[in-house]
Amino acid sequence: MNKLRNYSLAILVALIALTFNACKKDPKPEVPEEEIGKAELTFLEVEREEHGDHYHYNPIAEAKPAIITFDSKGLPPVGTHLHLTEGKTYKLTLKSFDFANREMQQEFLEKHDIHQAFILGAPDGILTYVYADRDKENKKISVGVTGYLTVDEHTETGFTFRYVLRHLNPGVKASITAANWNDINFASKFAGANDLDLKFELHPVHEGEHEH
Repeated sequence: MNKLRNYSLAILVALIALTFNACKKDPKPEVPEEEIGKAELTFLEVEREEHGDHYHYNPIAEAKPAIITFDSKGLPPVGTHLHLTEGKTYKLTLKSFDFANREMQQEFLEKHDIHQAFILGAPDGILTYVYADRDKENKKISVGVTGYLTVDEHTETGFTFRYVLRHLNPGVKASITAANWNDINFASKFAGANDLDLKFELHPVHEGEHEH
């Protein structure tokens, strides 16, 4: 009986050792496809030209981009702020990177049926935003990787500009229109999770005031 007990104990110890070694050799889990690290928002002034019921947006040769960078928590460097000028239009472009520093924004365009950006924080009547994305076949889509931001009015003080890229649940996007670009109730209306939530201080100013 003692021999049988000792034999059973030896088998149990061996099994525990094998299990422990197997666990040590298990590969590390892969980083999720959309686990995002850093991000950038670029503002580049363009000319907005009226064409009937819509606008054309033309490049300005001497325009210089303003680039706001964000860490993996969606925060810019301390003290970051941006002045944009009343009456001007800016091409707003997103770049995002995974933790291996690979660009990810193309993935948002390829999966445009489950991604949508919202531009928040401005008082009513201050900003207008138009989606300007294209798919690989050059068809218009609405994501918010690229868009045009027009400053309709200045403000006396700055405000927290918020760019949210929403990862939507399947089927939700069908209920979103271009007019929802600044919907403050996006989280309750459009089920999903935020891939990005970027914030910084923006101050729309009069023409002639310092822009930076």
